[in-house]
Amino acid sequence: MGASAGGTWHAMRAVGLDFVASAPQVYRLEALVGAPREAVFRALADASRWHEWFPGVEWARYGGEGAERPGVGTLRESQVAGARYDETMLVWDAPERWGYRIDRATQPVARAQVELHELESVGPATRVRWVIATDPDRAIEYMSDGTPFPKFLQKLHEDAMRRLERLLAAQP
Repeated sequence: MGASAGGTWHAMRAVGLDFVASAPQVYRLEALVGAPREAVFRALADASRWHEWFPGVEWARYGGEGAERPGVGTLRESQVAGARYDETMLVWDAPERWGYRIDRATQPVARAQVELHELESVGPATRVRWVIATDPDRAIEYMSDGTPFPKFLQKLHEDAMRRLERLLAAQP
């Protein structure tokens, strides 16, 4: 996929969805979004708009074969907080599950990583579960400001979901 943004690429192990059950570290985060599940799924699947609602995402796009009709196997590129990521879509089950594995990154974040979003209708709202299954390069217990890493991830997820909720509410 694309060239690095000034960094060295770090390849990750190719894993499948079953990695969620066997990964050395798994984070499971939940937030409620005041929007229908179908709208939330469409927003997750629209790579071009992630920068509008997910903190730190500078851009994201699908590439390679299948980019015009993305689904399982489609490649996705993104830049998040200055780091580049090349990913492969592993699941695209509208409107219930959407997820990918990271194939390589310009930051050595993990030896393998899968991110999965599971959507559940809760009345007119949607419960979004973000599952991060990782074989980390190094254990991250605290952020530089002393915040425990799981608490940082939960706040990131909640912030992203609030921003997504506002974006969806503003659409006609």
